Amino acid sequence: CHNPPCGTGELDGRMERSDNFNKVLDAFFGGVIPQVTAPITVTETSDTSDSLTESNPSSAVSTPIPTRQPVSPSSEAGLVLNSDTFVNLAQALDDSKGDIDSKLFLYLTPDYQWIPSSVYRYDDFFESVRIMASEGVAGKRLYIGEDVEDGHIFGLVNMAAFLAQSMKETIQYDACDENSWDLIGGKYPLSNACGQLGQSYQDYHCSDEEKHMECPVDPNMSITAVTHAKWYGAPGPLFCGPKTEYSFTGIWDHLYECNRPWANPPETCSVYEGQKAGKYDNSAPYANNAGRTDVEGCCWWGRGVIQTSGVCNFGKLNYYLGARAAADGRDSRYPTIDFCKDPEVICSSAEYKELKWIAGLFYWMESVQTYNVDGWDYLTELRSFVEGGMTGTSFIDAVSGIVNRGCHNPPCGTGELDGRMERSDNFNKVLDAFFGGVIPQVTAPITVTETSDTSDSLTESNPSSAVSTPIPTRQPVSPSSEAGLVLNSDTFVNLAQALDDSKGDIDSKLFLYLTPDYQWIPSSVYRYDDFFESVRIMASEGVAGKRLYIGEDVEDGHIFGLVNMAAFLAQSMKETIQYDACDENSWDLIGGKYPLSNACGQLGQSYQDYHCSDEEKHMECPVDPNMSITAVTHAKWYGAPGPLFCGPKTEYSFTGIWDHLYECNRPWANPPETCSVYEGQKAGKYDNSAPYANNAGRTDVEGCCWWGRGVIQTSGV
Repeated sequence: CHNPPCGTGELDGRMERSDNFNKVLDAFFGGVIPQVTAPITVTETSDTSDSLTESNPSSAVSTPIPTRQPVSPSSEAGLVLNSDTFVNLAQALDDSKGDIDSKLFLYLTPDYQWIPSSVYRYDDFFESVRIMASEGVAGKRLYIGEDVEDGHIFGLVNMAAFLAQSMKETIQYDACDENSWDLIGGKYPLSNACGQLGQSYQDYHCSDEEKHMECPVDPNMSITAVTHAKWYGAPGPLFCGPKTEYSFTGIWDHLYECNRPWANPPETCSVYEGQKAGKYDNSAPYANNAGRTDVEGCCWWGRGVIQTSGVCNFGKLNYYLGARAAADGRDSRYPTIDFCKDPEVICSSAEYKELKWIAGLFYWMESVQTYNVDGWDYLTELRSFVEGGMTGTSFIDAVSGIVNRGCHNPPCGTGELDGRMERSDNFNKVLDAFFGGVIPQVTAPITVTETSDTSDSLTESNPSSAVSTPIPTRQPVSPSSEAGLVLNSDTFVNLAQALDDSKGDIDSKLFLYLTPDYQWIPSSVYRYDDFFESVRIMASEGVAGKRLYIGEDVEDGHIFGLVNMAAFLAQSMKETIQYDACDENSWDLIGGKYPLSNACGQLGQSYQDYHCSDEEKHMECPVDPNMSITAVTHAKWYGAPGPLFCGPKTEYSFTGIWDHLYECNRPWANPPETCSVYEGQKAGKYDNSAPYANNAGRTDVEGCCWWGRGVIQTSGV
């Protein structure tokens, strides 16, 4: 009914469905509602800002751009920002924004799921590019191709090489601060803050010529990192402090079970949010790889997208960009920030979120763009790579060597290149996002792989971060047919263009699944390409004389059609997309148990008895008692019921329950036992030791193959 509460009760999820509707409208119209006859607003007031504000940060449709200092068009920085090269580069980056946030800036969770990073986002990245390209540091600027024709292409490849390293170094870990990872004798020394792998960050001094720039080491400085690793038992954040506060430091005990509500007194995991295990243990001193058993003066661990570390690097940031520059009477981008007194500002600043990128780009401009050793010059090789067709991996492998090992031809002094393949794959992902899978022509014909077929180098091996999805093969449609006339109409063309313009937002901000860890990640079941193909079919061909309404009967009809789509998707996001479900999940709990006969119907329903009216009786499916089917999707929480299934009584004389409390992962048992009903299962099992009835009294699954499927859960014969 249109006015609940009605026969079946109150409206479930009223607020969610309304919020979903506004999210979709915002994605379709970019936050600017089009004018149709009269001014249009989304809410009942004249202020559309609330209705278009996204409360869930992981699915926010738009992020406020940081407040920028005004730039005079005639200044040196203004001339760069208004140049064709920068304008073209900025447009290309903005066109790739959806892909960058949803397919490149991804974090690999402890559950091995790729989800958008909470630390690294496009808006902060672009702000850093704008600053470093136009203002730069110490006479150096980010290279954007200003010295060649079609320069923005060269600039984008420079960006791609930088991001390839960033995705490997930090983004995949969702880390701004360095994680504690150097395991000494099976333990994590707290003095890893001073340096890992035998390093001492406070002793990373500048050369004699630049000695005046470095930060002094303050033994009384106390800082705690704001990010850290997130796996089960992962070490807490790095910290530093004087010996008067920590006379010695011990270890992070990653094996300690801190979640013990039964203990006296009860104990919880309280070092960091989301902690599952572990604790700081300062009962005895424990040395890091360099022999340190304290954290005095050890505040110089890596921070930012390329992990800026050491007193020299932070000193240079302060000397050129921070409070030191201002104190000396020189131009300062951040005059109130003292990077020497608060190096953590790179990760903690809410006002200047671009700092985590600025620090990385400063390193890039100083150490990579200027690299020229033994005849290998970075900018020369970059131009050769672009002009030669962007083929092969020699360019990116050399760049990766510079970043990871300090030389362009590893192995060199510090060893083999770490993550060669990952960095190269990242590079191709970024190129594909920037250029849409079609490498631009510069001087000579350009391909991305070493053959004339670019498809392999631009194929994404990780489905959660795939840059492009093949369009389904379509049956040909005659332009003069009824369907062809619809597809070629202005209304459908405009609607299709608007949907395609929103593709990135739809996949990364609307079609989201809420994981058991309460993280919003892109759905693996519902994707834009499949949705659009269904729109194309149902708008042009339809079913039984009915077609999907696209606004074909009014002026500016595509706008009306998009609102129709938004209303549909608002329901879909509530019903199934948020659960990543195509098949109905088993959720009807009877006496604290999940009957396997929920396949027949939940809440007392019987799906095989959902018949058509007398006029349409001839259309319905017959119930075949011998039919056997198992669902392909299911819930994913800890102990979640396995997929629904149906089958004859000759196969299942009766059915019992899904025991969601059963601990199936028992490698110590004899024989050993694992969770094997479905991929990723953590607990639970099918238990058919005794019959157990669903809400309708069924204790079998014969003929019970008609559970809900699809985005609005189609069910019944």
